[in-house]
Amino acid sequence: MLETLRQYAVEQLDAVGERDEAAARHATYFRHVAEQAEQGLRGHGQRAALQRLRNEQPNLRAAWTWLSADPSRVEDGLRLAGSLALFWHLGRHVEGREVLSRLIATPGGSQQARARALQALSIVERPRACLVHPSPRCAETALESLQLFEAEGDVHRAALSKVLLAVELLDGSDAGRFAQLLAEAEAQFTAQADDWGHAVVAFVRLQNFIRRGDEPRSRALGRTASEAFRRLDDAWGLSAVLLHLGWGLTEFGRYAEAIPVLEQAIEVSSSAGVFNTAQWALSDLGVALLALGEREAASAAFDRAASASEEVGDAAGVVLAGLGRAQIARIDGDATTARPLFEEAVRGLTRLGTPLWVGQALAGVAWCDWREGLLDDAADRYGQVHAAGEQYTEPTLLAIGLEGLARVAASVNQWDQAQERLSSAAEVRQASARPAPPHEQAELDDLWGQVGDAVGAAGRLGAPPVSGDVAKSGQLTSQ
Repeated sequence: MLETLRQYAVEQLDAVGERDEAAARHATYFRHVAEQAEQGLRGHGQRAALQRLRNEQPNLRAAWTWLSADPSRVEDGLRLAGSLALFWHLGRHVEGREVLSRLIATPGGSQQARARALQALSIVERPRACLVHPSPRCAETALESLQLFEAEGDVHRAALSKVLLAVELLDGSDAGRFAQLLAEAEAQFTAQADDWGHAVVAFVRLQNFIRRGDEPRSRALGRTASEAFRRLDDAWGLSAVLLHLGWGLTEFGRYAEAIPVLEQAIEVSSSAGVFNTAQWALSDLGVALLALGEREAASAAFDRAASASEEVGDAAGVVLAGLGRAQIARIDGDATTARPLFEEAVRGLTRLGTPLWVGQALAGVAWCDWREGLLDDAADRYGQVHAAGEQYTEPTLLAIGLEGLARVAASVNQWDQAQERLSSAAEVRQASARPAPPHEQAELDDLWGQVGDAVGAAGRLGAPPVSGDVAKSGQLTSQ
């Protein structure tokens, strides 16, 4: 009935030539609604602001659709979309990316409005919809927004752009610049008494220590950041920090300790309706449970991740659930069941723009190749995994790629190369505090035994040589 009334009203507005005037007034009103909610999303007012915006989604969509239809309206369109950055980030990032990209591509608008939309895109385009995940596109838009804000003299908004730009340096490529950007942002947040900004900086530093393999500092920053967001009653920030701390503990092999942290992340995010965090935390919970041999509980967690994705719109939970089921099949040694699940996970994670998780899924496909005797395919895919580890400075992928190439080398009796790759992988894992999960470690222990026996029997004199080109490409030929 409401839709029928709406259509009738539109017809009457068209009849008297007032449709555009009504649409303009409607868009202006809901631009103000979004601008008022923007600050509320950062802290104590988050739940109320989030609920208000969710209730008004049809009106907001109508507003930005009308504003996007004519280049002369781009100013208000940019301002509306720029105000919705965190709202989209909390659950509707796919839609946000599309709206922001379309508006930014439209010429016109003030520098301030364009800067806000560029900063919003740097938030919304994050891989895994997570603020602390690097992305070249997000770094580019963060830099553009920073330059525009500084030109406008808006040092407070510029401070957040500096934090977003610092995220790109979590790969360790420029530690000095990383520290400088965060220090400058913190100084401005202090001047503005912006506790939310300080909490975000602590979150970025937590991710930095996790990636560096610094477990003690990761735990300390996890406490600092979670307490900061808890004081703000910010469910998004608290659940995101708990998710990353739980993931970090899992990466460090602290599976039993990770479980209660991830469960808390799930509770906080679900109760606040931050379902994007919930679906990823449920997936990580399944991984931790699987590492402890709790298969039924892990399967239940993966199923819950799939259900949580219904509230988000990107189907990430469904993709992650499939990846989890693929891992269970791998543990069973069932390559026939695992292959289509891993392949679908590669496609889904590629669509989501999450390259590190694409690497994990691709390693699963490579394992299936190896189990089924497709050694050239396995070598090629493990080489891609290793290359992704180098590109993104991700030690887990580096180690997995090396271990996979060692597995293939051993299959064709290239024992020296297998030993070299295994040794390199062990060094990476030790330096980054990233042990292999128990089921993978069991495979590696067997492989070490085979390599040790073969190298010992050969007296290190009869092992076939491997050319430099072959070693670099990861391609191995049967002897």
